[in-house]
Amino acid sequence: MFPSRVMSIACPRCGATFAAQVQSIVDVGQDPEAKSKLLQGRLNVATCPHCGASGMLNIPLLYHDPDKELLLCFLPQGLNMGGDDQQRLIGALTNTLLSSLPPEKRKGYLLQPKVFFSLESMMEEIVRADGITQEALEARQAKVALIQRLLEATSDDVLRILVRENDEKLDYEFFELLTILIEAADLSGQTARAEQLRALRAKLMNMSSFGKVNRARQEITEALEKGMTQEEFLERVIRCQDDAELRGLIEAGRHMLDYQFFRRLTARIEAAEGQEAQRLRELRSRIMDIRDELDAEVRAAMEQTVALLWKIWHSEDRERAVREHLGEIDDVFFAILSANIQQAEAEGETEVAEELRKLGDIALRALRESAPPEIKLINRLLKAKYPKGTERILKENRDRVNEGLLRTMALLIEDLQQDGEVETAQRLTKIKEQATAILESAAVKPAIEGLHLPFA
Repeated sequence: MFPSRVMSIACPRCGATFAAQVQSIVDVGQDPEAKSKLLQGRLNVATCPHCGASGMLNIPLLYHDPDKELLLCFLPQGLNMGGDDQQRLIGALTNTLLSSLPPEKRKGYLLQPKVFFSLESMMEEIVRADGITQEALEARQAKVALIQRLLEATSDDVLRILVRENDEKLDYEFFELLTILIEAADLSGQTARAEQLRALRAKLMNMSSFGKVNRARQEITEALEKGMTQEEFLERVIRCQDDAELRGLIEAGRHMLDYQFFRRLTARIEAAEGQEAQRLRELRSRIMDIRDELDAEVRAAMEQTVALLWKIWHSEDRERAVREHLGEIDDVFFAILSANIQQAEAEGETEVAEELRKLGDIALRALRESAPPEIKLINRLLKAKYPKGTERILKENRDRVNEGLLRTMALLIEDLQQDGEVETAQRLTKIKEQATAILESAAVKPAIEGLHLPFA
């Protein structure tokens, strides 16, 4: 892991100089966390203490991924360096990297770094090397452009029109990207930008179909945890006036839709008159349609997962197959795997059951290894004894205890509560309080060097 160093930065807005920590070399093999920082816009970020201007520093950067034999170098055009000066700088960065590697890892590709003059193009190359297609990159860029359009809406009425026109695009990936942008703005000190994005997310959750579904789903999940009866659930469904909200209610309360539920709804229809009776009849029909759609989606997902398990099971290299399909492995995969293990044991196929367990271990290990550093740390904390064990781990990883970790914990706590994992959510809440106390007690005193570089 290459240590950061401190530079004296010239603010492009007010001209004042201040100290900022920077990193000139990112070696994924030695520091995996630096990759996510770079891709999320959190690497080499500085905020002027005089005027509040904030952004990524426009400094040369060497990126190395040994597993993919990837060596990239970013040279900002603003430095106005000639060809010879560029080669000397690249050579100096490359030599520093080479000197940190053992002889057996010094390969030929390290002598020919690919040079980029825009940080965005270098980051696109990094994600392409991860197997992300150009189509996926373009889709992400389209979502970023849509977020900017929504931010520029001159009023809530204009925003509602834009939401109506783009409702299908406001999906899980859209809101995930919006959350990442909020976190990146927070971490880079762009408080106003973060608040603007956070306010937009709140409005979109109320205006978009995706947001209405999720809000309704969360409401019913919480009500069911508190003992909501079927009669109360029926009353809530009858009051619903929005189709997206209705879908969220049914998704969370699918198990409530039994024979007794429809008997009660039919009785309400028979007791009603005129337009209300017609509305309730249409509601009953829509409930049945949504129920059937959800059941069909579950069946399709199960069939796909069974096919995936079959494919991995019969592959020559199961570990490689798992890693190739890691994005498709979820709770349904493990549920089906567990069912197959139980069936094998019941039929006396002990060797098959053991091989299936090994496959599950491979999948779990691959998922843990692929998790971001923050998630790995949180998983360790959840397994440790509270409070002494968790406190020890937090202190051992003091450099990772930051605002980003706290925000990740907060998001996980919210997800756990939505999924009904109340006990785990409460445990993580206590650990987050420990982490907050450690962060508040930390102090950093950087030294100063004498370089003057502008923001990107």
